[in-house]
Amino acid sequence: MRLATRAALPLAVLAALLLSAVAALVQAPYVTGDEAPHIDYAYQVWQGELPVFEDGLEHRPEGAWLAPVQWTAQHPPLFYLLVAPVVGPLAEAGHPVAAVYAARAVNVLLSSVLVLVAHGAARRICRPGSAVPLMVAFVVAAMAAKSLMGGSGYNDLLAAVFVTATFGVAGTAIRRGLDTRLVLTLSLLASGAALTRLSAGIVAVVVVGVAGLAGIVRARQGRGRWAPVAGLALGGPAIVLAAAGWFYVRNVELTGTVTGSHFDWSIENQGRSPKPLWLVLVEYVTWLRLPNLFWWSGQQPPRTTYVWATMIVTGIVLVWVPIAIAVARLIRRRVDDTDRLLLLALLVLPLLVLVAIQVVFASNSGGVYPRYLLPVALPLCLAIAAGLATRPRLLLPVWTAVTLADLAGWVARELSTAPAEPWYYTDAPVPSVVAAVLAGAAVIATARLVAETTTANRTQAPTAAAPATQVSVPTATS
Repeated sequence: MRLATRAALPLAVLAALLLSAVAALVQAPYVTGDEAPHIDYAYQVWQGELPVFEDGLEHRPEGAWLAPVQWTAQHPPLFYLLVAPVVGPLAEAGHPVAAVYAARAVNVLLSSVLVLVAHGAARRICRPGSAVPLMVAFVVAAMAAKSLMGGSGYNDLLAAVFVTATFGVAGTAIRRGLDTRLVLTLSLLASGAALTRLSAGIVAVVVVGVAGLAGIVRARQGRGRWAPVAGLALGGPAIVLAAAGWFYVRNVELTGTVTGSHFDWSIENQGRSPKPLWLVLVEYVTWLRLPNLFWWSGQQPPRTTYVWATMIVTGIVLVWVPIAIAVARLIRRRVDDTDRLLLLALLVLPLLVLVAIQVVFASNSGGVYPRYLLPVALPLCLAIAAGLATRPRLLLPVWTAVTLADLAGWVARELSTAPAEPWYYTDAPVPSVVAAVLAGAAVIATARLVAETTTANRTQAPTAAAPATQVSVPTATS
């Protein structure tokens, strides 16, 4: 069992790398309308500039569809600062394909980092000895949205890494109490999230707020000190504003809004239209698509029978069934300990906030894309992992089989679909298939080790697969 436990995490990291590599190879360069603006943003940063919506793209690869405006200009620049040293010189030298693959390579690495960070964060939230954190690592590794972003030049994965790490540090604060180191770490992580994506910054602030609330509760109970609480309440916002505030002031100056969005342009030029908020809430597609981080066709709206079918199957089997099992198990167990209630709030409140943000965004003519929930991947994956861990020998093979079947279908469809225009860049079929086979093998091997470890854990300790909110405080160690 010890060997299986030690090997499972490295295998999960390898599976994450290979799945992201599959996405990077299967998707032709600049295949989506957003990738060219993201690469252009990095190129402009390399040139010492920040993009402006109305000015359009400066980096204009010949084999790509190019957005008429720079519609990623509303995003903060941290991710683009990270990839500019590899993207900028290649784009400047006239190698647009190499530039996009360089950005994708950075995200392939970030996908493995997300697996490690999610595993570490889950260990700080779950009780000692729980099998759930290892299951979380597997679930995150197999996640389609993570892999698709890992194979693209987008900024979503860096934002997810920052927020997931914030969850883990906040879990430590709830279990052990705030101190100066935790206050500074939480503030810096929230700053990193706010400098990457606005939605991620908001979620990180909510997470930090729950950690602050836990500090207040512990101080009132005589289990903690007031000084770190005051430091977080006063110093935290100051650090975040000092780091990221200038960019959102710029958004207000350029667009009149903090978000920097241009809904009016989208409505006029992209055929989008606002919806009543209640309609977004009652549409079943919202709840099958938005939280479905495990759906490989999730980058585009469902327009064909096959895509609709995969959305429904993956949404139910990979997301809602495991979550329902975890919730049912949680309801049967009384959660009356203060720290456990705070951990539950840590997982649920940020999730609800981000879902509310995305529902409002969709009602204003925005899209409903699973990647928008990557900042709260940890709460979702903890719930899914807790559900799978109840019957790992039965549930995990089914979950893995559906995941790999969806991956195989997506790869086959993408490789057999001709480019929309003959002059568009093309994909790499042979390397794609090789990477997909290796990725599938890594996923199956990881699933077997995780199932073995989880089953052994349940045999040794019947409560090992309890939901993620089952922790032992304040003496728990990670």
